[in-house]
Amino acid sequence: MMKKLTITTALLVASTAACAAGKPADKPWHNDKPLPYTPYAPTKLMPQVCKQEQALAYLEELQSGKKDIYTVKSNDHGGKGANDSGWLTWRIDDPENLIPCPKGGAAATEVGMCWKELNDEPTVIGLVRVAPGTAIPHYHREMECYYGLSGEGLTWSQGRMQHFQPGDYIEIPSKAMHYTPNTYDDQDLIYMYWFPQDGKFSTFKYQWPQDVGAGETLMFDFIPYTQSHAVREGKGGYGFDAVRPQ
Repeated sequence: MMKKLTITTALLVASTAACAAGKPADKPWHNDKPLPYTPYAPTKLMPQVCKQEQALAYLEELQSGKKDIYTVKSNDHGGKGANDSGWLTWRIDDPENLIPCPKGGAAATEVGMCWKELNDEPTVIGLVRVAPGTAIPHYHREMECYYGLSGEGLTWSQGRMQHFQPGDYIEIPSKAMHYTPNTYDDQDLIYMYWFPQDGKFSTFKYQWPQDVGAGETLMFDFIPYTQSHAVREGKGGYGFDAVRPQ
């Protein structure tokens, strides 16, 4: 079964490059068309493309213990534009209005997620907390990097789910479909994310399975996200309540 999936996915990559519909690249580092997964496995070494000044400064604070996920400051290290209200979440029926993350963390929210903005310009940087079983795959034109802080999960890379744990980096190219669910039942999965070549989050556009056409839907179907009980039962989850484009 795995061999068949690998062969089929490889064919999918080739056919995508040849005929998938997509908007032209917005900037030289933005891919024209979506990719079915990141080609890079989680690694303990920071990928070269992820090395960005503000991100490195935040990582040094968190890795050294000088700051933690509560004391690290937004709009620090030469950055600006981030919401400095701390850890936030939202309700499924009111996704536009942000509310404080409860003391119980992501597991105590309706959408299974809390996040804290650290930077918006010149680079978008933040922290995210994900409850077990609530993430949904997506992609965006901006390439992204992750660094695992606590908890454990799986991440969709190289056409299969791979282990993601504290100390791991993930490099996600422009428009690569990605998905990193929490598989550690008694605590949040927490990681830092950043977009080393792009700033101003309000210009980003996330694409979820419900936003795309038939060809890209097939690409999403190769990702085993239906294993998530919350998603499967329609109980929300990060991206489940995404606003469809008009």
